Amino acid sequence: MNAELKAQPVAVIGLACRTAGADDPQALWRALAGGQRLIAPVPEGRLPGVDPGLVDTQPLQAALLDDIAGFDAAFFGISRRMAAWMDPHQRMLLELTWHALESAAISSEEVRGLPVAVFAAAPMSDYRERMVQAEVVDSAAFPGTLITFTANRISYQFDWTGPSYAIDSACSSGLSVLAPAVQGLRSGEFPIAAVMAANVSCNGFYTSSALQAGALSPSGASVPFSERRDGYIRGEGGACLLLKRLSDAQRDGDPIHAVIREVGVAHNGRAGGLTGSDARAQSQLFLHTARKAGIPLSSVGYIEAHGTGTGGDLAETRAVADALDTALEETQGAVAGPEGKLWIGSAKSNIGHLETAAGLLGLVKAVLILQHDLIPPVAALTAPDPAFTFGGTPIAFADHPVPWPRGEAVRRIAVNSFGVGGALAHALVEEAPAPAVADTVSTSPAAAVLPLSAANKKALSALAAGYLQALGQAGAPEWASVAWTAQTGRTPLRKRRVLTAAEPSELLAALAALAAGQSHDHLASPDSRGPLSSLAPAVARSADEWLDGMAVDWAKHWPQPLRRLPNLPAYPFQRTSHWFGTRTAG
Repeated sequence: MNAELKAQPVAVIGLACRTAGADDPQALWRALAGGQRLIAPVPEGRLPGVDPGLVDTQPLQAALLDDIAGFDAAFFGISRRMAAWMDPHQRMLLELTWHALESAAISSEEVRGLPVAVFAAAPMSDYRERMVQAEVVDSAAFPGTLITFTANRISYQFDWTGPSYAIDSACSSGLSVLAPAVQGLRSGEFPIAAVMAANVSCNGFYTSSALQAGALSPSGASVPFSERRDGYIRGEGGACLLLKRLSDAQRDGDPIHAVIREVGVAHNGRAGGLTGSDARAQSQLFLHTARKAGIPLSSVGYIEAHGTGTGGDLAETRAVADALDTALEETQGAVAGPEGKLWIGSAKSNIGHLETAAGLLGLVKAVLILQHDLIPPVAALTAPDPAFTFGGTPIAFADHPVPWPRGEAVRRIAVNSFGVGGALAHALVEEAPAPAVADTVSTSPAAAVLPLSAANKKALSALAAGYLQALGQAGAPEWASVAWTAQTGRTPLRKRRVLTAAEPSELLAALAALAAGQSHDHLASPDSRGPLSSLAPAVARSADEWLDGMAVDWAKHWPQPLRRLPNLPAYPFQRTSHWFGTRTAG
């Protein structure tokens, strides 16, 4: 690999996530920025068989999803029987991958058959353990519970032919998946990589062992970096990111959420013990990764720490301080963060520790910080533990919101994720460059066309309601970019409608009618095409063909491409419950 390719930055072009209390990145940001602690008592029967042994525990706390059985199997053409025996991790990642494609404004048809790579964090096997305990089995459990299908199911579903495998380095898996993705993109092995991780808890065995080993918080009140830290609190959720070489993303007009400058992975060796942490190994990894990226570590303004609320917090922050001291000695410069400090935070106080998915959620948080110009507070951190001392090293904990506006210098964030077996992962992320593609084109007649589609009428109405809410509020995106993105960045589905509107008021009224299942003068359907008469003839023909289920080249109606929007409403999956042992058909 030549030096130019080796140093090539990688763009995050799409991202989707789900956590306790947040179904998408926007909701997650509201929770983070508001310092919300989405941790609550574990419902009865949610983790059957928990045995704390001799550990004196308060009522068990965790940050859990409301529904882990729900899945839109019909959308993906999966039978109810297959869905029932499919691990919830696979189900969640299918939906998150679809939403990540929408975030990138890429139709699934556009990338079908391409060598897109899939790297997934290997999850735990709670669902299979539940089957074993229930003494039930089905042939559908063969692909449904094998860990390899965490990645391979995605490649199969989307017809992607690039590398596809799951990576297990325990709690660093979600960040470790970046390493083969970045390396393969730089070498040209594949054009796009999907990295993903999910964590779902539905059995008590792991919780029991972790409690008895002293890893989990017996009080349920642990807060990273505080005197209250007494173990970690489990969390559920997942994330999927789509990656592309930055130069390719800029060429193709992709949305760029952030840029990955470098990824480093390592191991403690024998230092720190079998399940411990070693500050020296971590510090060396931080410095090595920055040097590989060709940037000073002092240019990083914030670290999204592993920060679990355990004894490992002390080792991690000591490693950060040691690495920063070395970097400052080398550069004789200042730290690039707000107030000339390197700030430290952790999302685990908001959403719990997502274990195998934690690192990727940390990366999502880093992207959101750069997009919103704010370092959010560590939830419930009223005062750091006095045991954390840094001497004269300019480091501070984010115990309050810290504004971080874009300036002349590029803002950079480091993300840490460490596995219980000693595996270390570290990523350097920086803000996205200014978009190079025009935001508006006022001369295209296609700007009056908003095509919407869904798998069924209920989902179509819900999708329209989402657009109505998004476009009806202050600061809504420019209409031409909305039309362009809906035309070129969404997969056409079976139930189709075309909204024809020259004015925002017409569009909102037509969206309201579609959401309510009503007709409207600016809403065309396969059975009512009159509204197409208001369009330019060539555009009307394309809209007519699209309503007939044909593939349409909308781009031919535009004089130049527009910037595709990353945050239009995501597809509203119509989930129903799927669980092994329940009566299924098909």
